[in-house]
Amino acid sequence: MAYLLAGVGTAGNAILKSVLSYKEVKRDKPVVLKLGEDAGNRIDRELTRASGTDFGLVFSELNDSDVSHRVAGQLHEHGIKQLFIGVLPARRRQKSENIISAFYALEKLKEYVNTFILVDNQRIAHLPNFEEYIPQYNRYIASCIVDILAGLRGGESIEFGRLLALLSFDDEPGYVALSRSSELTKDLPGYILPFIMPKPLDLRTLVRISLEKLSIADAPVSSEKCVTFLRVPAYYIDTEHLDKDLVVDFMHMYARECYVVVCSTGRNIAAITNLFAYRFEQLKRLRELRGLAHEGL
Repeated sequence: MAYLLAGVGTAGNAILKSVLSYKEVKRDKPVVLKLGEDAGNRIDRELTRASGTDFGLVFSELNDSDVSHRVAGQLHEHGIKQLFIGVLPARRRQKSENIISAFYALEKLKEYVNTFILVDNQRIAHLPNFEEYIPQYNRYIASCIVDILAGLRGGESIEFGRLLALLSFDDEPGYVALSRSSELTKDLPGYILPFIMPKPLDLRTLVRISLEKLSIADAPVSSEKCVTFLRVPAYYIDTEHLDKDLVVDFMHMYARECYVVVCSTGRNIAAITNLFAYRFEQLKRLRELRGLAHEGL
């Protein structure tokens, strides 16, 4: 599986760095592009390295920079399907012009992108000295991205084009909120004594906790579409100690269309990562951005 990871600007490259800290991503040897807001003429030259990749993930703050738009355009021109991970500014912490430019960035990118994953800084804006929490937030988002890559790589796996189709709509792009939860599958003695069997999975609790951690502020815990990546040690899959149907039934309570992907991990951790896809009008945060942009005209 050959793929591209592109970071644009400070925020985009920070998330990219967190994703690259995972050994399994390093083993994939993806094409990695690190572009500043002043990349300018370097963009076309750098993107020649994307030739031959199956798909691309672009990480970028949503702002008035032209770099992310050019990257998305070049990938589209080369026939490379892409997932755009965009960082929304926090209304309480940033200037209104930054928020307005985020709306126009989304509008421009729609020309090339049909699936956005939104990382909303409003989710942590209420915290004192919230900038100190951004690295932790980036690691959380990165862990979700790594689970998605694992689901594209093996196990029951899902094809990237199919994933994009599930997370978008025929008449408009999909705007996706991530959520994730995890638990250890062995207690401390199990790490020391390998013959100790893993614990039974508490899938209901995993799902419930994950639903409390959506990456978009004020996003409803229900949507038209959802893709869930369930990642567990191979033991649970090989011995059929995994009730996938329970997860499917649970997620159908929150999405009319649900698709569950099961894949394995070499770590003693079970994780559920959800991708809820919304239309623009279903998200209060996006309606707010549009309202501010129109007021600024």
